[in-house]
Amino acid sequence: MGCIERYFKLRRGDIVFVKYTFEALDNLLVVTTVNRDRDIIVLRIAPGCEDEVERVLESFEGTVCLEEIEAPDFHESR
Repeated sequence: MGCIERYFKLRRGDIVFVKYTFEALDNLLVVTTVNRDRDIIVLRIAPGCEDEVERVLESFEGTVCLEEIEAPDFHESR
């Protein structure tokens, strides 16, 4: 079973906070900025870590505005 990918749009200033928060929690996931112009990140979640990642995402409520989105079409023009 492979990683689960979840895409989010957020404020540019929050990307670093989200990235470093998850990096502090070893081996849960990898955070990648997939579209810097549109402030979109992907969380590649390790199998079996979904519940823990969800708890961390819920802890951001009121601090970080994350909007989960469908996977972007990487072939669309800007």
